[in-house]
Amino acid sequence: MLVIFGATGDLTKRKLVPALFSLYRQNALEHTSVLAIGRKDFRSGEFRTYLRSESFGYADDTSKQEDFLEKIDYLGLPINDPAGYEPLREVLQAHSDKNIVFYLSTPSDLFEPIILGIAQIGYNTASARVAFEKPFWLDLESATALNTFVAKAFSEEQIFRIDHYVGKETIQNILAFRFANTLFEPLWNNHYIDNIQITATESLGVENRGTYYDHSGALRDMIQNHLFQVLSLAVMEPPHALTSAAIHDEKVKVIRSLRLGTDLASHVVFGQYEGYKQESWVSTTSDTETFAALRLEVHNWRLKGVPIYLRTGKALAEKKTKVVIEFRKNASILYNEQDNIDRNRIIFEIAPHEGISVGFNVKEHGETKKTRAVWSEFIESKEWPEAYERILGDLLLGDHTLFTRWDMIEESWKIVDHLVNCKEHCPILFPYEKGGRWPQAADELLAMDGREWYE
Repeated sequence: MLVIFGATGDLTKRKLVPALFSLYRQNALEHTSVLAIGRKDFRSGEFRTYLRSESFGYADDTSKQEDFLEKIDYLGLPINDPAGYEPLREVLQAHSDKNIVFYLSTPSDLFEPIILGIAQIGYNTASARVAFEKPFWLDLESATALNTFVAKAFSEEQIFRIDHYVGKETIQNILAFRFANTLFEPLWNNHYIDNIQITATESLGVENRGTYYDHSGALRDMIQNHLFQVLSLAVMEPPHALTSAAIHDEKVKVIRSLRLGTDLASHVVFGQYEGYKQESWVSTTSDTETFAALRLEVHNWRLKGVPIYLRTGKALAEKKTKVVIEFRKNASILYNEQDNIDRNRIIFEIAPHEGISVGFNVKEHGETKKTRAVWSEFIESKEWPEAYERILGDLLLGDHTLFTRWDMIEESWKIVDHLVNCKEHCPILFPYEKGGRWPQAADELLAMDGREWYE
């Protein structure tokens, strides 16, 4: 049984229910029922009606939709009051023959009362699992306290910390692309790679999430989790096996080996879009960064000395997420005098479309010496599963590979806490136009190294 806390929230209706329906259509939920829990006073039938309008805005497979919705029941519960969990115990008793997965699609401040409520009714059993949506609190101190609290009720093997980015097909393909191809793996080192760029920008502002975002900012919202996850896959050493433990071991090594320059002011750029302070639920004196760009290096034998540039921000001109592996210029004297000779690049496109492409140079048609850059697209599919579909499927199977282990969260928070504290020593919060380009200082961050962002 899958028990979803926060069932009337935005994530449940937009992502979780459609992903579960997709799994249902693949016969992957044959023995799984869903209990939706929220604070609103719904009956099960009323909640299904709510889902029909909020989660299914299309008319195909209406018969299957109805069959799927019959698998979902609703329970109103004061989820922030552990003393009020007796109705949940009564419902779960009727499913005593099933393994139970608790999915906490709620803000972090509700994690502890929910875990306490589950424990008080005796359902933190050895066969139970518990999944947490990000963020796992707001800094190392609060995350450590939360992890200590949760660990009193559930073991690490029972805990699944979700980062939906890792469920995206292109991100999962980074390891296969690197380590399953003799063509690329020998080149993945500081002899050939010039720099690595990871970008995650959004065209939307904070919308109705001002309360959360003004306490989070770009560092906590994106870099501590999403971008560090992607970075670790792009630069990690090959795991000894394709097991959850082996992959997590190598990812943690990457985060532990990340280095920022000693002069943080020249390696970090913060920005805030104009009009942010007028957004709903945002302080009028807010110094929260809505844009952040970093220059880091990873101190391992493979990529030591290769700069890694991260940038993320809201309310920019376009939504895009990608990883760019940019190779050094050709060492040969041949062709290098041509203005149009281009660097070789490998690009992992993650949003708005997914795919992998490689850029290289070929002879210009009809010319004897002039070259031109061309791209070969290796993977592009509109049929790939949505990230939450894969995450929910693995959660129900108990596979930890796509989830975040505590030691990686701990190491990530150490870096982000350092960056948050450095804002006191890097007081410039560069303004940028809403719906426009990022602060020019982010361009200067690369220009100091003689490089530029690849668009």
